[in-house]
Amino acid sequence: MKYVMLAMALMAGGVRAAEPVGGVFFAEAGCVAYLSKNSGSNPGDVRLEPGRSYEALQINAPGGEWVQVRVPGAARSEARWVSLDCGRLSERMDAVPALAETEESSENLLVLSWQPAFCETRPGRAECRELNRGGLRGAAGRFSLHGLWPQPRQTAYCAVPDALVGLDEAGDWDTLPPVEVDLQTRRALDVAMPGAASGLDRHEWVKHGTCFGDSGGADGYFDDMLQLLKEVNASGVGRFFAEQTGGYVRSSDIRAAFEDAFGRGAGARVTVDCVEDGRRTLIGELRIALRGVIGPETPLRDLILAADPVPLGCGGGLLDEPGLQ
Repeated sequence: MKYVMLAMALMAGGVRAAEPVGGVFFAEAGCVAYLSKNSGSNPGDVRLEPGRSYEALQINAPGGEWVQVRVPGAARSEARWVSLDCGRLSERMDAVPALAETEESSENLLVLSWQPAFCETRPGRAECRELNRGGLRGAAGRFSLHGLWPQPRQTAYCAVPDALVGLDEAGDWDTLPPVEVDLQTRRALDVAMPGAASGLDRHEWVKHGTCFGDSGGADGYFDDMLQLLKEVNASGVGRFFAEQTGGYVRSSDIRAAFEDAFGRGAGARVTVDCVEDGRRTLIGELRIALRGVIGPETPLRDLILAADPVPLGCGGGLLDEPGLQ
């Protein structure tokens, strides 16, 4: 009541009151971000980064020309004023809208990451800081989850609002709605997908999971993914990588390990993706083609052998150990 009375008094006196907003501001230019728009003060010479989204705090008045956004790390105060002409203000959403049930995707790529290699190139991520200082032992010597991608590749963002697509494409994954999974799935996911510490699970669900069509929603999508990862790590493929950690591995040998573990032809369904780290070439990901409805009753072997062959990818690389090299 006091807030309402104060606002009315300000309006009556000719001063337009600021109005809180709960949205996201997408910067389209490198505009100045003022600590005080009236005095023009800008400690730290802060500017917005084009193509990035920022949490919107308030506008200077109903129908006003300025929006206050949170600029992480800005000097003196992270709350900064920018012109509304600098970008677009969109409403924040607390959850991905419920999607109509569709037939579950039967053409998918299971994408597994070698976390130490990822963390060589992005050491500032929360999960990478933890891994590189000796934590996340579950991500050392075995693959972690990246995602499960319905195919063809352009199948993405099914019925997802533009506001969420913009957040995701800008890389602001921690501002996406949390995924709705049960406690058991959440605990397993936090171990199997270290990138969840940086919002990877939210990104995967918004971009790929919304097209998966599982009647179990996000919980079913991630449970399927966890089941597949468990089968890979428990197989001869998992043992192969545990034994080869720290050494150079040829992609042809990776495919041979899949042949031994899952049957003749399985290796041709695996693409090996490498990343460059200075002068070193590192094994970064495996992308495993799958065909069929994923579930406890369908062995991974059957899903792999039913898929079409895929390109080999890189010729091989170092299977990196945890810690910056």
